[in-house]
Amino acid sequence: MNQKNIQKYPESRCLICHFSQHDFYMQVPNRFNPAETFPLVRCSQCGFIFLYPRPDEREIVNFYEDEDYQPHQKDPKSFSEYVYQRVRIWNNRYKRRLIENLISRGSILDYGCGTGEFLLEMQHAGWVTYGFEPAPKANKIAQQYGLTVLESPDQLEATIDVVTLWHVLEHLHQPDTLLNKLKKQLSSDGLFIIAVPNPTSIDSRMFRNSWVAYDAPRHLYHFRPKDIESLLHSIGFKIIEYKGLYFDPWYNALLSAALESRNKSIMNRIFLILKGFIAASLAFGEGLVFKKKNSSVIYIAKQENL
Repeated sequence: MNQKNIQKYPESRCLICHFSQHDFYMQVPNRFNPAETFPLVRCSQCGFIFLYPRPDEREIVNFYEDEDYQPHQKDPKSFSEYVYQRVRIWNNRYKRRLIENLISRGSILDYGCGTGEFLLEMQHAGWVTYGFEPAPKANKIAQQYGLTVLESPDQLEATIDVVTLWHVLEHLHQPDTLLNKLKKQLSSDGLFIIAVPNPTSIDSRMFRNSWVAYDAPRHLYHFRPKDIESLLHSIGFKIIEYKGLYFDPWYNALLSAALESRNKSIMNRIFLILKGFIAASLAFGEGLVFKKKNSSVIYIAKQENL
């Protein structure tokens, strides 16, 4: 699909402060077709970064159908995909342990569950699990695992102890509306756990428009820590803890180096690979010390009145 055929999504106000004016920030490529680029803009008042114009909810489905889109793959087809799947297994265990340090057992809804591997990890540990996944291919794989994949979160008949959105919020056209809806599914002391890429991280600053986590046009919004804090506060939630996804600096930086190195000379490719390792190492180290500086930040939130 050519960018010039993409309709202008009608909502141009800032999601965070609702200001209606924005400035051009940078042009970023579709990582599966780098000749195709999309504009990021920045709110003139609060600085929030978002894709505009952007595909509407019908058009954007086409951008998830690329066979190289790893979150929706079940079987690896290359060495890099094999590594991705091995890392995903470790990440799922890490996520489970993180949650069980807060709540030992209970019920969980994973919104945007993809192919369902995280829910399988939770189910095997004794959790009551529910998923929601709008992408047909990924949804089908999750159901093949025997998981409960809902057609809508409204189908839930009981409240949930934990709602997770792992790298989901940045994909949604109306994330504020969704969070307001999902909070009604949470028990009174339930937790939101949200992970999103961090555009203030070192790897983002080093790779600029080649930073793979801009992932245009699939990622519509780019949340800084203060943006997530404001968004959650607007629905009556407060962040109680910040964590990192510690493989993400390596994934983001090395894929960013690969994206930037396309059509470059051998020497430039070697330089960019080194740049990727340096960026990943710096981002990893900074994230260990300063949780809000992680390449991807996990936000754990509960109702403000608790």
